[in-house]
Amino acid sequence: MKINRKTGILVSILIAVSVGACDDILTVSDPQAYTSEDLDFALPAIANGVEGTVHEVFDNFVIYQALLADVYQHTGTWSGYDETDHGRFQYGTSPLDGTHNSWLRSRWFANDAADRITRVMEGAAATDPMIAQVKMSEALADLMIGMTFCESPLVASGPVATDMANLEQAVVNFGEAISAAKAANNSEYEYASIAGLAEAHLLLGNYASAAAEAAKIPAGFSYDAVYNEEDYNAIVLLGTKGFNEAAGLMYKWWPKIDQTTTQSSYMRDPLTDEYDPRMPVYFDGEIATDNETPHYSQYKYTLENADVPFLHSDGMRLIEAEAKYRTGDYAGMTTILNALRAAVGMSAFATPTDDATAQSYLLNERFAEHFMEGRRRNDLHRFGLMKSVFAALNGGAGDSERPASGRPTKFSMTDTEPTYNANINNDLTQRCLPKT
Repeated sequence: MKINRKTGILVSILIAVSVGACDDILTVSDPQAYTSEDLDFALPAIANGVEGTVHEVFDNFVIYQALLADVYQHTGTWSGYDETDHGRFQYGTSPLDGTHNSWLRSRWFANDAADRITRVMEGAAATDPMIAQVKMSEALADLMIGMTFCESPLVASGPVATDMANLEQAVVNFGEAISAAKAANNSEYEYASIAGLAEAHLLLGNYASAAAEAAKIPAGFSYDAVYNEEDYNAIVLLGTKGFNEAAGLMYKWWPKIDQTTTQSSYMRDPLTDEYDPRMPVYFDGEIATDNETPHYSQYKYTLENADVPFLHSDGMRLIEAEAKYRTGDYAGMTTILNALRAAVGMSAFATPTDDATAQSYLLNERFAEHFMEGRRRNDLHRFGLMKSVFAALNGGAGDSERPASGRPTKFSMTDTEPTYNANINNDLTQRCLPKT
């Protein structure tokens, strides 16, 4: 099962933005402009637009997560990519400020849309899929904010809260979304909300709860961020072979990628050296946009309208595997990992007998299954590995341009919010930024 609704979501974003305007602004003399009353007759477009505002910056999130982790490096001329690759940003200069702003707006739009749908449809709203859709979108915004940023307000103009508090809010809101989806008899929104709930529990360290929710997701399910000609996939447009090539796979992976002149290839599994179909790549010797760095391209997404997996069943199996790892059930973990590997023709792991080996197997599979999906930085942060991974570069000599000490492990919150929110102090010394 795959949720993929290109038609209607991204083209509705501007209407969703209109929801956030007040009646005085919307009521203008231009007969082509939307008024608040007009939006009452465009509820499907509003609901699609709310969901679209969560999707529209997901590609940007994937790129910067890869740059801060050990997945991507800057190969162009853009300061935002360069500062993230080298771990030099701080509060006030984070390149993900715009992404944070977008997800804060998504949350507000979702609340406003739910109020509008309820007012217009009255009692019928409780069983309408649009309520499930906007509640799911609100919870997804909570999830992404808590996953990515070290702090953020929970409500519009509210005080700052920790990343964990934002994830706890996601748990509550996913619960409401699941109930709404069941009432509307909509399995797609229900499964997406359950998968989001499992992810939130994982990030909170509630491993048993995460596994219990993940087990409910059937094989083949995928909820994707959708892109089209109205909003291109930036992973392709800005960092892929044949496009801008401003970022590419980090040099630590180059020995695992063969040069080709006729077709794309696959990165070899770091542990077994087998070609891994889950990690499509391309390198033909071309130099990147900076005119000096070989461009090793991701090739999982090759078209500008390619969708990006947001939540999927293989990711849920990984959550179940991690829950077993956390209890020391290495055999149970390995059984799950080997099933995922077998599905793509990879050899099986032997059951590990020590924690270090078990962890390496788990993170190896998370890297492959979530390749170019924005999860690697989370894993390095959660497992406390950012420093050791960067210290191990160049055979253990480290990388003076990417120091292992002092590297951020999450992103700081946007400085736009404190600028206009009197409840948050716009002060570098009071804002968080976890570092190694």
